[in-house]
Order: sequence, then structure tokens, then C-alpha cells
Amino acid sequence: MDQGQPDAIHPLVMKLNELLVLESKFQPHLQLPNVSQDPTEITTGIRDGSAHVLRCLKVWYDLPSDVLFVAINLMDRFLTKMKARPKHMACISVSSFHLATRQVYQYQKSCGMEDVSSVPDTRDLVAISQCKCTLGDLNRMEGIISSKLDTEPGLLPVTPLTFLQLFHALFAAAAGQIGVGALYEKMVASPSLWLRLEILACDAACANFRPSELALVLLCTQLDSGVAELGTRQDPSTGAEIMRLVNFAIDLQKMCKIADSSFFCCHEVVLLILARYNAQCQMPHRQRLVWKLSQRTLRYLRPTDKLTSIMPTIDEHGQLQMPARMRSGSVSSDESWDSEKEDTSAEWVPSLNPVEWTVGAMNPLPEEDEPVSKDASSKFLCDAMAA
Repeated sequence: MDQGQPDAIHPLVMKLNELLVLESKFQPHLQLPNVSQDPTEITTGIRDGSAHVLRCLKVWYDLPSDVLFVAINLMDRFLTKMKARPKHMACISVSSFHLATRQVYQYQKSCGMEDVSSVPDTRDLVAISQCKCTLGDLNRMEGIISSKLDTEPGLLPVTPLTFLQLFHALFAAAAGQIGVGALYEKMVASPSLWLRLEILACDAACANFRPSELALVLLCTQLDSGVAELGTRQDPSTGAEIMRLVNFAIDLQKMCKIADSSFFCCHEVVLLILARYNAQCQMPHRQRLVWKLSQRTLRYLRPTDKLTSIMPTIDEHGQLQMPARMRSGSVSSDESWDSEKEDTSAEWVPSLNPVEWTVGAMNPLPEEDEPVSKDASSKFLCDAMAA
């Protein structure tokens, strides 16, 4: 790059210089403990859980990745400045998400983009996120976050996604200049890059790294993995062209003023998180659905946990010697109605004496095969109480 940049690369380099100036303004500095005995202290696990909820909301509302990274940046910067409690974490994260959707919408409108992302309805967002806060709480928290972070309408914070998109465009332009543009597209796919960066952003271990550093490390990691999958290390001609891309990455590292020690430290953390993510993707999904029901609903549900249904084996070829199935006398509805009339007209002589029946009548009767006529039971109950 020092020997004169081509026309396709020069405007991107100018954009990179502008972003590097604004990078420190939007850099969070989290100091959250991994484990805490204080129940009023937010840990990295609570923060990561809230970040993954925001990622689910982004998928639910089909929003661009910019919304997720802006929301996580707002949340981390707010936690850097303010001391919050775990019970407020859900409200903080969802409020940051809603504020991020409005910022991205205003930015896209100001840029004149045709495909503008929508802003979710606040009531719907409160219900879907299950943040356990009211509509007023969400609006008040959103105002607090906006005032504490001095957010400006139409101005998006500089996030790792901002640098990754720019680095990806720079690498694609450089690969096209040396004639390996198609090879670069095979090694590094855009959807895979955005997905892995979302996984990294949801981990608190990557929160304090510089956005430019995290983006460059991820891109180099994907580039190395793509080279290994294509098996181009044994090809001398292709290997030389890949080395030119590696040198280009080194030039970008120097331009961003990233120290080697910090770069290698970030590289180890990124590899560890991605390895854990890849291992989880290979495991079968064993999550069980948990239904949250109110006490009122539970009272009206029929208990079915103890009901079993054993079906007989179907003899398809006539080789099984199945015992004859004992069937109860099933009658039609007309016959059942006629028999019910006959039962009511007949006198029912109980086997219990009146005292025993009075005691048994206070307890629920077990279910019987044939229903007892209401008129007959009430007639006997009157006779028994009279005796």
C-alpha cells in the first residue's frame, strides 16, 4: 500500500482513517467479574445472556446485523459508565435494542436507502422479549441510555461490524488487483463472517478489544481456515498470491496501529470462542421446551402424566397368535339411551347400609365403566338420608 494504492482501494483507505479517529469514542471498557458472591453485581454471564437475547430478537424481527452490534455497543458502554443491578439488566438490554433500531432506521433514511429496516412496536417488543418491565419502564430506560451516552440521531457508533465490512471490501479489492478475487470469495464468505462476528460480540471476552482489532483478527482467521479447506498450500503459484494477501493484512495491522502482542492475544481468544461454537453446532439439539403456565391454567388442565396407552401388535401377515381381545359391550347411542331409561325406572338396591353410604357419599366416587343414572343416584341418596 505504500507504493501507491489503486483507485479501488484508495477511497476505502480514506474511510478507514476516518473510522480509526472515531474508534476510541465508542470503545467500551467493561470490568465485570466472571463470578460474584454479591447478588447485586452483574457478571459476564448475565451480560452474555442478555446479548444472546438481543441476537434472538434480531432474528425474530428479521433486522440487519447493524442493529445487533449497535445495541450491544450501547449496552456495553452504558454498563461501563453506570453501575446497574442484575434485575435491571433485561430492561437495559431491550431498551438498547429498541434505541438501536431507531438509530439504524434514521441512519438509513438519511442515506436515502430504499431497503429501510423497520422499528418494532414497543408493546410487542416488551411482550416478545419477556423483559418483565412495563412500557413506561422501557421508555424511561431508553431515555436514560440516550442521555448518558450522548447519542445523536442518524449517527451510528463504530462497531466491529463497521470495520469488518470495510476490511472485507479492502481484501476483495486487493484480491482483484492480484487476480485472486474468485479464490478470495471461495475462502471468505460474507454470511459466514457476519455470523461468526455476532458470536464473538455476544461474548464478554471480546468486548474490550478494539473493534478494528477484532474484525481484522476474525478476517485473518477465516482466511487461514479457507486456505486450509481448499488445500492450496501445496500449490506454489497460489501460495505466492495468498502470501501477498497476508502481507496486505500486515499492512492493515500497521495502519490500525495494532501491537503484535495484542493481536496474538485477541487471536487466541477468537479461536477459543469459535472452537467452542463449532463444537456446539456439531452436538445434537437437546433443548426441551419449557411451558410457562399460570396457576389458573394449571387448575383447568387435565392431568395426563399418568395416563398410558398400550396398543396391541398388529398382525400384518397372520403369523402372530394373539389372544382374543375382550371387548366390553358397546352399544349405539339409541340403545344406550333406552337402557338409561330402563335403569331410571328400575329400583336400585344398594349393597351398603345407610350409614356406610353417608360416609362414602362425602368422598369422590371412582370412575366406573358405565355411568350411573343421575335420577337413580339422587333417589337412593334421599332414601338413605331419610333412613
